[in-house]
Amino acid sequence: MSTLLDLRAAEAAIARLLLACMLLVGCNSDDPGANGTSTRNSAEMLTPATNHNVGAGQRRLFEGWPTPAVTLVLTGEQQGYLEPCGCTDGQSGGISRRADLIHRLADEKGWPLTAFDLGGTVRRNRRQSEIKFETMLAALKDMRYTALGLGPAELRFGPEFLLAMQPFKEESPETSLTFLGANIVLFNDPEIGTPTRWKVLTVGGKKIGVTAVLGKREQSELLPKGTNVQISMQAAEEALPPVVEQLQAENLDLLVLLSYSSLEESTALAQMFPAFDLIVSAGGPEDPDGQPIAVGQTMLVNVGQKGKHVGVVGLFPDDAEHRLRFELVELEKSRFQDTPKMVEHMRAYQIRLREEEIVKTELSINHPSGAEFVGAEACGECHTKAFEKWKKTPHFGAFESLKQARKGDKDYGITRIYDPECLACHVTGWHPQEVLRYDTGFLNAEFATNPDDKEHSLLLKGQQCESCHGPGSRHIELVGDGKKEEAGQLMWVSLDEAEEKMCAGCHDPDNSPHFEFKRYWSRVIHRGLN
Repeated sequence: MSTLLDLRAAEAAIARLLLACMLLVGCNSDDPGANGTSTRNSAEMLTPATNHNVGAGQRRLFEGWPTPAVTLVLTGEQQGYLEPCGCTDGQSGGISRRADLIHRLADEKGWPLTAFDLGGTVRRNRRQSEIKFETMLAALKDMRYTALGLGPAELRFGPEFLLAMQPFKEESPETSLTFLGANIVLFNDPEIGTPTRWKVLTVGGKKIGVTAVLGKREQSELLPKGTNVQISMQAAEEALPPVVEQLQAENLDLLVLLSYSSLEESTALAQMFPAFDLIVSAGGPEDPDGQPIAVGQTMLVNVGQKGKHVGVVGLFPDDAEHRLRFELVELEKSRFQDTPKMVEHMRAYQIRLREEEIVKTELSINHPSGAEFVGAEACGECHTKAFEKWKKTPHFGAFESLKQARKGDKDYGITRIYDPECLACHVTGWHPQEVLRYDTGFLNAEFATNPDDKEHSLLLKGQQCESCHGPGSRHIELVGDGKKEEAGQLMWVSLDEAEEKMCAGCHDPDNSPHFEFKRYWSRVIHRGLN
């Protein structure tokens, strides 16, 4: 096991070194792998342009707040959304806007600040997820995060990967980013080094203690009975008493629990352990109402999902009535700007996806029909009018759109044509919700190693006929055999099926929050053989 751990640690160190090197290098706007010298200095990289206008109808943030003794920035359940939630203009969220908020609080206002995350940083457990997690750790460090609770998403990576990823240990234990988990033990060895059961740090002259737990339901879903002996867990109510006792001995000014649990379980923990001043809970809605819950003297808050919101808590020790104040901040485009450092993290992430050929190396699956994808050109030989109609729709240029910024956003020259999570809805031959490529689906030309793959890279760009009607090879065979009626039935899709099963795969609430089937269908309508 030690050899494996040493290998994973070495791999992680190399990955972090490569990431750091990439962040020091400028990139050509047309080529994510091109090298060039950056002309921006470090201050410009860290600081967004100042433009703090309050939009129409927006209230001012933190109105009436004096300077807090301590400011806590709180996030969680990000679910892999490095950028704003979805690919439609106007969506909220993204690490770049979050960094802008933190910059305004810490650097412009001068508020003493640190940041904690509940966990749930990623959504899946694949190599792409590992790259995204490493990128996220680098971004969190730059945003002054000092604690990350291990949620189910992180634990699915496995103990070896987490030990290799425990970041930045060479720095000060107080200011480094620490993995937390009071009721989680890796390899049945509580002294292995990660996760840490608790952490104490000083911010603005005040001592803060923070610990984290994983809830009962989350444990049972993560580790069904009899599985994964490399990770052992305790109930939170059993693990917390000695942790709370030791933290109370530190004479803290603020005691925080990161509870990756349901709101009900977090509320029960607040009642059992009144020593906690603040509990940040998972399990709430994607878009919370921003109202903290008082459980005795404990403030219980929820910060939402997908990185769309940030919770900010201020400590005012001399204010008996409002010792803690909470504000939930929505990361809106109209209020916050991109931060150059975070843009570079996102650029480096896309570069790594290309360099590791993730589109090719991730798992591919067989299509349940057993047929192969042939491309819209083949369909157009018979379905001429439908083909010409398709060429005039946004579906036709969906692949090329990945090379550009979203409408209304600044273009930083970051292409996403090597990102499976984007390709799945912008090319043909992928499962959009599972983000998996069918074995004859689109593959970037650079990664094609045989004639069939090279052909597919040319023929399957964009959202084509087969994205809804299914792969067409069997249909063509039936037509050639004179079985036209059977061939037609094979590819037939009713409007009800299209609305319920096809379009919604990509036009989901994240990516098409204003999607209305009838209105969208009117733009692409194509009936009959032609």
